Amino acid sequence: MATKAEKERDARIAARQQEAKKKKDEKTAKEEVLNKRLKLSLKTTTPERTNKLSGCIIVDVINVIQARLAQEAGFSAVCALEVLPATMQARKMSRMCDPRVTRSIANSVLIPVVAKIAIGHDIEAGVAIKAGANFVDESEFAIMGALPTLYIDNKGDIPVPVICGVGTLADCLKRRKEGASILRIRQTSAVRADATVVTLNNIENELKKYRDNAVLREMWLEMHGLEEADFAFLKDAEDISLLRIYAYGGICTPRDVALMMHMHCAGVFVDNSVFTSDNPRKRLKAMARAVERYDDIDEIIKLSIGTAERM
Repeated sequence: MATKAEKERDARIAARQQEAKKKKDEKTAKEEVLNKRLKLSLKTTTPERTNKLSGCIIVDVINVIQARLAQEAGFSAVCALEVLPATMQARKMSRMCDPRVTRSIANSVLIPVVAKIAIGHDIEAGVAIKAGANFVDESEFAIMGALPTLYIDNKGDIPVPVICGVGTLADCLKRRKEGASILRIRQTSAVRADATVVTLNNIENELKKYRDNAVLREMWLEMHGLEEADFAFLKDAEDISLLRIYAYGGICTPRDVALMMHMHCAGVFVDNSVFTSDNPRKRLKAMARAVERYDDIDEIIKLSIGTAERM
């Protein structure tokens, strides 16, 4: 016969199991409701998924549900992650996303999928493409110890467009020379949008400095292993718009999006924290709309209503 202590222990175990089952059932129910709303099956394959950006706003996602929310909101593409950049740095991770994560996201949406790879790792690029990626991103968040600065030299050999991070004007010219299709601001730590603004301003100040002074430009180009031809297309540039840079880092409100577009960015990468807001669906739609209407302050005010809560 069980003792009183054993009965109490069994009761506690049963209560914990029941609570765990309840939480699991609630999570499953929420996912089923969301899947029903989006009217997409987890088993859907999408060979017709486009491999071209039809807009200029991309968001980091870590699962199928987030990817579908982004598609429904009107985003141009999603960037498949297994672990968020801040966590990658804390763990000092140096590997690409699990191909199963990339494939599951790619099989659930019709918009392009971006996959991050270690800088200089063309084998990881091949794996990501085989898993369903339409773009690959040579990411500073996935740097291998032996390849800290060795970028893929001839990006034209990669069968999909390559995205690269930049932090200076020299980075922009070097990555373009290697064949990068998209440049984005490089961030090496958990940042806020103001850090992205500082980097954009620094690049634009460098552009104006070397555009107007041929002697300084010649010395600067030689120091970075560049040639005059690499700078030629910027000689008449008034701002950084010709560089086609995407903003990246801490962008999580419609106001952030509008600010980056005002700073002559070609587009924005949205922070994954939008999915932790009170109403991610509303926020995502507002941010996608802000890319198109960034110069209409009245529209930005409307889009900002109900999207200012802490995330």
